[in-house]
Amino acid sequence: MKRFSERNTDKMSAVKNNFYMLKHMFKASPLGVALSFLYFFFWRGIGLFYSIVLMRALMQALETGADFIGVVKLLLVMLAVSAVDGIFESWFTDLYAPKMFVTFQEYFMTLIYKQAVSCDLACYENPKFYDKFTRANTELISRIPRIIENISLVVSTVVSSIICIIITARWEPVIIPITIAVAVVSAVLEKKRAELRFECVKETTPYQRQNDYVKRTVYLPDYAKEMRLGDIFFPLLGHFNDAVRDWVDLTKKYYGKVSLLRCVRGLAMSLGTFIGIRGIIVYQYLVNNAYSLTDMITVMNAAANMQSYISNFSWHLSDLMDNNVYIQNLREFLEYEPKITENENGKLPGPGVGHWTLKNVSFTYDGSDKPVLKNISLDIKPKTKIALVGHNGAGKSTLVKLLMRLYDVTDGEILLDGVNIKEYKLSEYRRKFGTVFQDFKIFATTVTENVLLRPPVDGRDRKRAEAALRESGLWDKIEALPNGMETHLTKEFDDNGALLSGGELQKIAVARVFACESSIAILDEPSSALDPISEYEMFNNMMTACADKTVIFISHRLSSAVMADKIYLLEQGEIVEEGSHEELMKLGGKYAGMFMMQAEKYREQRVESE
Repeated sequence: MKRFSERNTDKMSAVKNNFYMLKHMFKASPLGVALSFLYFFFWRGIGLFYSIVLMRALMQALETGADFIGVVKLLLVMLAVSAVDGIFESWFTDLYAPKMFVTFQEYFMTLIYKQAVSCDLACYENPKFYDKFTRANTELISRIPRIIENISLVVSTVVSSIICIIITARWEPVIIPITIAVAVVSAVLEKKRAELRFECVKETTPYQRQNDYVKRTVYLPDYAKEMRLGDIFFPLLGHFNDAVRDWVDLTKKYYGKVSLLRCVRGLAMSLGTFIGIRGIIVYQYLVNNAYSLTDMITVMNAAANMQSYISNFSWHLSDLMDNNVYIQNLREFLEYEPKITENENGKLPGPGVGHWTLKNVSFTYDGSDKPVLKNISLDIKPKTKIALVGHNGAGKSTLVKLLMRLYDVTDGEILLDGVNIKEYKLSEYRRKFGTVFQDFKIFATTVTENVLLRPPVDGRDRKRAEAALRESGLWDKIEALPNGMETHLTKEFDDNGALLSGGELQKIAVARVFACESSIAILDEPSSALDPISEYEMFNNMMTACADKTVIFISHRLSSAVMADKIYLLEQGEIVEEGSHEELMKLGGKYAGMFMMQAEKYREQRVESE
């Protein structure tokens, strides 16, 4: 399987990668690609026609003593050609191209976003993933106009150069190898410059990511309260300043060399083309009388165009090389193959609630030597209510993520109705779960869509969302909003959007479990933002609404664990106690001690409040 890696992109073919992009651009807008090529071919063709064909005709007319009317006709033809060129250029660059590039960006951003959500959850814990995603999402997308322009210019420049070489070879073939040699030296220098620029971007990407984080924390409302109640801004500003200084140092390190290479390239071009090529043409005309004035002007213009095209070809080729490393980055990102795949031909879970079995399950995160879970064995019978309790870092959340196959076990196996969960079609398997995570997210869309996590299809969907809000205890609040369930949450896209409290947003997340047609509910700290009374009401509602479902919940408040049929106490990745609340209290072990400690705290708080 392919994995994210820092492969040496120098060995990759620039032509192959650029035409990979061209193929995708053609899928996005065939007409746009065709018109782009037409525009640059027309532009090159007009330049050649104007500087060689029409100028030769004009010089011949003047040299042979043609009448004034004939010269005026030629000048009118030149004017007409320039007018057509200007009109097409204005239409394409100012009217059509901006719309075309938006189409390209939409196409590529859709590819990137689809790949991002299909990547393994483990990718989001890998800094290299974020660096590649950042470069794919920003650097390459901003380069799309240049990529199609570079490809078009390379092709049109090659064709135009061939025409100029043929014309030049008729009078002065000796200047052709000189021009090519200069172009080769220029291309080598430009290739090195492209490598340096990319290395600079690659090394500065982490600093850009750090700066983006500081920028987000400054203007996002999630951080506004803490930012104003303390001095946390200043250490963040310190990180920002450190990142900027490192960024500047790297830029100086690389772009000093880039500038030097540019100067050397310019000097080589000047010596080779202006002194060598044009000097030969003038010498042949003045000393050897090798050709007429018209021929000299023709070969001079052809040589000048050839010099310009071959020189520009090295620039365009260097741009292709420059684009190449970013395109390679995109390809590695888009061609990444997740470890956990859809398994299109997999089995479909049965319609019932299901019976889960965990056999000697262990799990270790990538890059770590220490297992998070060790030899976990559970028997989760249909409609059982299970509580996972324990201190932070005990492995509770990791366990439910394994159950939902957000990760795959390192050792052991998880079975659903006697079948390893890897044998099921992934999307169908995950539909068995209704989930609320502790770090749940609310989206800037309507209440209904936030509850359903999709647009409603019909009236039944809206009734399902309403029933879920009633069961979560939030219906009265939502009903009182100006647009009810169609009210947008947050003000990102609607100035009249609702800003709910943390507890209210948590009830939205809980409503999602009520609304989905799942057979097992996973509740990872669903009550962390609720007061004890609201928590008790929520769990009562949850147990009633999920009477026909299996429920697994994680909670630090052991008062909620009383409602579970079975409680598992995890410590350092292992199950150290299991049983019902009554059984564990009789056991008098760690669970009983934790429960009594929390109960004492609640009694103290009640006395203080009285």
